[in-house]
Amino acid sequence: MDDVDFPGWQPEKSIQVIEDNGLTRVMVRGEPYMRWRSGDEECVRLAIVQLYECGLGTEEDLAAAFGRRLRSVQRYVADFAGEGIRGLMPERRGPKGRWKLTAELRGKILLIVLREGIWKLEAIQQRLMEAWQETVSLPSIQQVLQENGLSELTALGIGDGVVQGELFAPEPEPQLVLPLTGHDAQPADKVGASSAPEKESEANAARDKAAAADLARGWRRDSYSPAQRAYLDRLEQGAYNAYAGGLLFVPLLARYNFVPPLSRVIRIATHEGYSLEELALTLFYLDVFGFRSLEDFKRAYAEEFGVLMGRTQSPSLFTLRRFLHKVRKLGQGEALIDEFALTYLKCGLAAWGVMYIDGHFLPYYGLYAISKGWHGVRQIPMKGSYNFLAVDERFAPWLFLIRSSSEDLLQKIPELIEKAKRIGEQAGVSQERLDKLIVVFDREGYSAELYRYLDGRDQGAGKRRALFISWAKYSDKWVNDLAEEQFNRVAQVTYEIRKAEAIPYLETTRTMSKYGKIRAVVIQNGRAKKRAAIYTNGAAEEIGAERIVELICRRWGEENAIKELLHKHLINYTPGYVLEELEEQPLVDNPELRELKKQRAGLVSELNRLKIELADRLLEPPTKKRRPPRRSQKEMLDDITVVEGKILLADEQLDKLPSEIRFDEAHAGEKLLKLNHEKKRFLDCIKVCVCNLKAEMCRLLLKHYDWQKEVVPALAMIVERTGYVKLEGGQLEVTLRRFTDREIDYAARHLCEDLNRMQPATLDKYQLPIRFHVQ
Repeated sequence: MDDVDFPGWQPEKSIQVIEDNGLTRVMVRGEPYMRWRSGDEECVRLAIVQLYECGLGTEEDLAAAFGRRLRSVQRYVADFAGEGIRGLMPERRGPKGRWKLTAELRGKILLIVLREGIWKLEAIQQRLMEAWQETVSLPSIQQVLQENGLSELTALGIGDGVVQGELFAPEPEPQLVLPLTGHDAQPADKVGASSAPEKESEANAARDKAAAADLARGWRRDSYSPAQRAYLDRLEQGAYNAYAGGLLFVPLLARYNFVPPLSRVIRIATHEGYSLEELALTLFYLDVFGFRSLEDFKRAYAEEFGVLMGRTQSPSLFTLRRFLHKVRKLGQGEALIDEFALTYLKCGLAAWGVMYIDGHFLPYYGLYAISKGWHGVRQIPMKGSYNFLAVDERFAPWLFLIRSSSEDLLQKIPELIEKAKRIGEQAGVSQERLDKLIVVFDREGYSAELYRYLDGRDQGAGKRRALFISWAKYSDKWVNDLAEEQFNRVAQVTYEIRKAEAIPYLETTRTMSKYGKIRAVVIQNGRAKKRAAIYTNGAAEEIGAERIVELICRRWGEENAIKELLHKHLINYTPGYVLEELEEQPLVDNPELRELKKQRAGLVSELNRLKIELADRLLEPPTKKRRPPRRSQKEMLDDITVVEGKILLADEQLDKLPSEIRFDEAHAGEKLLKLNHEKKRFLDCIKVCVCNLKAEMCRLLLKHYDWQKEVVPALAMIVERTGYVKLEGGQLEVTLRRFTDREIDYAARHLCEDLNRMQPATLDKYQLPIRFHVQ
């Protein structure tokens, strides 16, 4: 039938676009085709192209339905045919040039240059394409390098070597060399009148004059980057520095080789523009100035703190965190501890001969399940780890182990002895002195098995591994039975600060279970005349009784050393916890077995109650039997039979259940984790070094300061003193503010003189000589 035109009638459109409640719907011949949120331009273009490609509408129909121009619809179809859906994306508004150099892309370019040491523009462009599939033009790469003060190095053709510079350096050298006006200056009206050769000769003369001035200052400007020149110029101008006293440690850091052990073990040349030495010095001074954590380092003055490591600014908190994560991946914490211990023995910061060993508990207050240990102060089991520490006779810490709380001191004493002997041999200690090592530990190490191991009896008649001295356990039963007259000898015990003490003692021999006969020294101390026994495997010819009493009575010095590390160096701090799954889950008591035993105990109590009730019923007097019973005898017997059956069933279940199961099976799949201590080992190596260098600084200060008990706070006053730092004549002058306390002022001045005799120089690349003064 032919179409008939009626007045006001229009044929129904095959494609309808309906806007309703924030949604756009497309209806094709009355059926829904697509729907999207209103305002989504990409969906509009995609719908137009798909309707056209599927033959559901012509370009004219689609333009009319969607309210677009016909040329726009044609462009959508052509773009989709050429580039696919990417061609339908609307272009970003605004400038089409510099916006492509995003911060992320700039960071990638600087990462390639500073970390990988690639300086050629073509090589950087190729590396961007290989690593991140980023296409960047050579002028854009050159622009990023110029903005960050690296274009000069590229222009000089520096290749594969890594040259450090600030990421956001000041402008190139012309801004740092200002022309001075004077009678020799050329008048303004004559500028440009001279010929090109004359200008070139004048420029060469000015450059030679500047170079001569630089040589007089002790350094060449053209040897450093713009950022490094800015740093040196700032030193020449001079400024007050809140951390100037920290530079007093520079001579000791050089004398006792702080940097070499780090560079031998930690194979990280640079990280985010900072060298390994600069990052390690940052962590060193972070502990010197008492920053309680990495987060606390936010309150440091970055531009003033940077002078301590030879940079315009110190590394940020985030740079330090990422650096420690990189150190953790190396897994060289134990090797670094050994390397520092070797350095302490070689440099004399630690002495061979006597080694005190003790453990310190590091609590963990996190949410994750890790093994528990015994908190010696709180006297409760807690989640955490152990720090097993070894100190020498002067209580200088030089060797330590950070391990899980599943390991105890009895297991670690042999490991520490073997490690100490290996390090001592590398340090050049003779075999005779190695064999005469004396190990002192408290009652936690009391064990016949350990004593047999140290004697070498685990290998038959083996060689003795070490001479041990330890307190005896369970001695109260026999030491108080000894007569007072037997304590007829006296040992003089000298301490670091306390007055010497006279302690009566006697020698005897005891028989120890599973060990045999052992030498014992009983001491009597205090007004209450308390007695205690000391065990040792050393013969009287090897070590005298007075020496034994002196060593064991001075053992509390190790507790004081741990206390100092805890409160002044914060060894309980962990720079971020990293948890790992245990390779094998430990066995724990079966909770089902424990619950079943509890239920069985309840059933046994119920059975006893029923039997007592039945017995009372049977033994009830005849006069009371006239009352109607609450329960019949048959009911009681039935209840007893039921309870006995439940007990029998529980016994069968107990026989089937294992006594121990894996931890994850006992806790509904939750696995026991362990802490990765690599970051803490690295940080604690630096903290132990700070502790030893402070002790050495105290020994230097005691030459000029009489109050031995107050030497530590006196040193803190000097080191934390502000001062004026200025580079003069190629020498870095560090002038501390004067002290109102005359004794402190006198000690500080003479300490500076002693340090100046060591001919100190900065530990950075400039190697500037340092001279210390007090105002």
